Parts: sequence; C-alpha cells; structure tokens
Amino acid sequence: MMNYLKLIFTLYIFFTALFKAYSQSMDSLSLNKAIQLAQKNSLDYKIALNTAKSSHWNYQSYKAGFLPKLSLNGTLPDYYRTINTITLPSGENSFVSQNVANSGLSADLSQNIGLTGGRISASSSLRRIDNFGTQKNSAYTSVPFSLSYFQNNLFYNDYKWQKLIEPLRLQEAQRAYLENLEAISYNTIEKYFELLSADIQQKLDDQNLRNIDTLVKITQSRFEIGTVLLNEVLQSKVSLLNAKKAAANSLLRLETAKQNLVRFLNLKKDDKTALELPDKVSSFEIDPDVALEKAKTNRKFIIEIQRRRLEAERAVARTRSETGPSVTLRANIGVTQRGSELQYAYENLLRNQSVTIGFSIPLVDWGVNKSNRKKAEANLELENNNISQLELSAEQEIYYQVLKWKMQNEQIAIALETRKLAEQRYDIAKQKYALGSISFTDFNNAQLDKDRAVTDHINNLKNYWSLYYLMRRLTLYDFEKNKNIEFSDLDFN
Repeated sequence: MMNYLKLIFTLYIFFTALFKAYSQSMDSLSLNKAIQLAQKNSLDYKIALNTAKSSHWNYQSYKAGFLPKLSLNGTLPDYYRTINTITLPSGENSFVSQNVANSGLSADLSQNIGLTGGRISASSSLRRIDNFGTQKNSAYTSVPFSLSYFQNNLFYNDYKWQKLIEPLRLQEAQRAYLENLEAISYNTIEKYFELLSADIQQKLDDQNLRNIDTLVKITQSRFEIGTVLLNEVLQSKVSLLNAKKAAANSLLRLETAKQNLVRFLNLKKDDKTALELPDKVSSFEIDPDVALEKAKTNRKFIIEIQRRRLEAERAVARTRSETGPSVTLRANIGVTQRGSELQYAYENLLRNQSVTIGFSIPLVDWGVNKSNRKKAEANLELENNNISQLELSAEQEIYYQVLKWKMQNEQIAIALETRKLAEQRYDIAKQKYALGSISFTDFNNAQLDKDRAVTDHINNLKNYWSLYYLMRRLTLYDFEKNKNIEFSDLDFN
C-alpha cells in the first residue's frame, strides 16, 4: 500500500513539474475565440463545409440539366474487311466479301422540357461510305436538319417533381450547414469546459494538498504536546494521502482534456493556452411561442418535411404511371439527301420524318400492379405519420429547453453566491483549525463544501453556454441580438 502511494506521489510531482513548464508564457483563449477556431479549423467544420459544397454542386447539376446541350459526335472511320451473309433480291442468302469504310459526323443540340417531361433535339449529320472492292466507289448521305421530340410516358413528368424537390434540397442543405455550425459551437463548449473544469480542479487539489500538508504538521505537533488525540492525527494523514492521490488523478485528467481540445480545434500540439472563465453572461427571456415560430420558419426539418412529403407523393405518382396505361411518343421532322459526291448530298433535299406512338395497357397481372400502388400509398401515409411525430418531438424539445433556460439564469446567480460563501467559510475554518478551535472533521467538511461550490459554479456556467448555443441550433435564431442566423455564400470553387 505504501509503495502504491509513493508511486502516486511521484507521478504527482512529475506531472506538476510538467504542467508548470507547460503553463509558462501561455496565451489566453476565450470561449468565443475557441468557437471561432472550431468553426474554421476543426474536422467537424470541414465535414460540414464539404457536405454543403456537395449539395451546392448537386443543385448546379440539376439546373444545368434544363439548359441546352451541344455535342459533336463522329466515326472516322469504321473500317472492316470480311465476308458477311447478305440477302439477295431473290430472297436467297449468300456470302459476300466486303471491304468497306464508314465515316460519319453529327452535331446535336438538345434540351429537356420541364413543362412536358420530354426531350427536344435538333441535329445535323453527314455520312460517307467507301467501298474498296472490285468496283471502288464512294457515297454520301446527309441530314442537314432534323428536329426530334421524345417522351417516355405522357402520363408522368419527372421533371415537374424535380423542380419542386431540388430547390428544397438546396435550402435544406444550407440550413443543415448552419445547424452544423451551431453544433460545432455546442461541442466546443463541451470540450472547453471539460478542460476548464479539469484545470480548476487541478488547482483546487494542488492547493488542498499544500493546505492539508501544513495542517498535518500542525496536528502532529499538537499530538506531541497532548492537545489532540491520535485519531485526529490518523485522520489528517489519511486526508493527506487522499489529497495526493486526487492531485495526481486531476493532473492526468487535465492532460487528457487539454489534448481533446487541441485535437478538436486542430491546433498544434505544442500550443500553450490558458482558458478564460466565461462568466460574463447576459440575462434575457425567451418566449417559447416565439422560439417555436422561429424553429418552424428557420430550421432544416421544416424544409425536410416538405421534401420528404413531395418525394413520397412522387413515388406514388411514379408507381401509378408504371403500373397503369402508358403512352410513348417519338416524332421527327427534317430533310435528307444522298449522292455520289458531297455537293449532291445537299441538293434537292427530301423530307425526312417519322412519328411513333406506343402504348402499354396492363390487362391481367394477378394483382401485382395493385399491390405496388397500395404499397406506395401506404408508404406515403407512413411518411406523413413520421413527419407528424417529428414536428411534435421538435415542439416538445423547444418548450423543454426554454423552461431550462428560464431556470438557468437564476441558478448561475445562486451558484456564484454559494461559491463566495463557501470560500469564506473555508478560509475561516482553516484559520480556526490552525488555532485549534475546530476539529479536523469540521475543517474537512468546509473544504469539501468549498470544492463542491466551485465545481457547481463552473457547471452552471457550462449549462448556460450549452443552452445558449443549443437554442440557437434549435431555432437558428439569436435571441440575444434578436436576429436570424443566416446562410452566407461560401466559396465553392
């Protein structure tokens, strides 16, 4: 047991020296500065930023899908020399040797039509065939202009649903980015106060160790002259051993908390910072109805609800189109010509046109299509129920957090006053014990109350700032400044 305590004391001395060396020439770090660093350097911020960038480019890709697209396609050449089976005019099949080169070039201009759900395109093309057999010759065919339209199903327009859903996806991503920033602030507070609490606890344990060591010597002197009993001497020595162990443990906790904050803020491992106590707090009221209104106006989940409902309705519409009658339309109009010379392929142009209307009508499927439609409708109803539950949960959380906020301002004032009184009581108890007017038990109780009051004060400050940023995240509204937390344009290049 004694060897174990000696090891603890040795570790305490080592980490004390290490901490004092580390603490020299420290730069101060405020809570606000830590939040700014986290929203600039942390891995969580980089994830949030890249997620927002991904959504931004997805939306840009969607918008580009409704812009004209111009493409140039060609085959220069498609050459083959082989024996193929061909059908003669008499209907007989024969093997014929072929030595041919095909070349072609086409330009296409196309665009999706959001109003109808189809695709329109204009094109121009030229093809050439070269025969290298016993009768060498070349031939050209041209389509100087062709206008085409295609629609897969006249009864379903997916572009219409995209125009409703994709802008919501972008708004949802922007608000998610803001909520992620507030979540980063919240996590910063957790790690900031974890280190601040560990630092204060280490200082308390260090001070307690020095005080108890002094009082143990006083108690031992009194025992030698017979003014105190052996029991009190033993009690003071046990307290000293416990204080040594607590001091060693608090140093380990301090080093762990320091590394957690440094890694989270993505700082250099050798950066030396001293945390400032964020005890300057503002007292302001939050109306729960206003908070709920701001949440319904600003939060991501409001946009998410609209998007999810539209996606479920789109799934129903798509299923109905896939399981019911469908009509396909393909139409083309243009001009064409052929000739043995290039210029002849553009003279006396002929009309080139076609229209294809296809349809599909399910007759007997043994209930498969009906089952698919019912499944899609059930999924829509399930999504509506999930959305209602999401709205209710958000409302309950906001009312609960507002209630905690109303209590928190009063709790901070109480905790600060308790800390002051407990520290005064401890100073008096230390003086009285040195004079021998109180027992070591009374002194120890005063010390415990003082440490508890200091810890409670720090915890109340942590709760205040945690609630402050939690309310910001839940509403995307700054109640202290009375303004919305808005999305600022990012550099997406």
